Amino acid sequence: MGIALHLQKWKSLPSPGKLAHSLSFLFEKKNRPLVLGFIAGLLLLFFFGHYVKDIIILALLAAIGILSTIYKRYMRVPPAVELVTFSTVMAGLAYGPVAGAVFGAVVTLIAEVFNSGIDAFIVGYIPARAIVGFTSAFFPTSDIVTLGLLMSLLYNAVAQPLYALQSDAELRFKLIAFVLINVPFNFIIFSLLGELVKGIVV
Repeated sequence: MGIALHLQKWKSLPSPGKLAHSLSFLFEKKNRPLVLGFIAGLLLLFFFGHYVKDIIILALLAAIGILSTIYKRYMRVPPAVELVTFSTVMAGLAYGPVAGAVFGAVVTLIAEVFNSGIDAFIVGYIPARAIVGFTSAFFPTSDIVTLGLLMSLLYNAVAQPLYALQSDAELRFKLIAFVLINVPFNFIIFSLLGELVKGIVV
């Protein structure tokens, strides 16, 4: 019974001719770009897999930050509810001060361009976000909720004085509203997601 079963399995295997016919698909001229691309992808993953992972993580963090303020395209309100600070802190923790600073500045700029929100105050909040990314990298073992809260306060301390110096009462109101919403929001986000995301990216 055992021998018959083995013979039946052996007969079910493709014959050399069928196997060769199937493999010929890989060598057809029209399929060469696909095959070569697949091989190149495997080689890149083998030799540079670590960098590919880093690129994917940074791209996801950037997308999270940029898309979190998309509502600014439709509502002319201060983007106090945002994940740019969160993603910048994570980038700084994962990749160091220089990468964190560049990430914070670039993502902040792209978010403003994407959401059509660029104004004169960009000279304050882009450097502020870069400082957050740079500074957070030096506290990898800190409690993530405390770090997130402090980085949110640091961002506002650097970015908001330009608003505070204006004589326009509306701008000052926006400043107060931004801080009163932004700091608690970041505290909640870091409390809910900080440890989870840090465990993935760091």
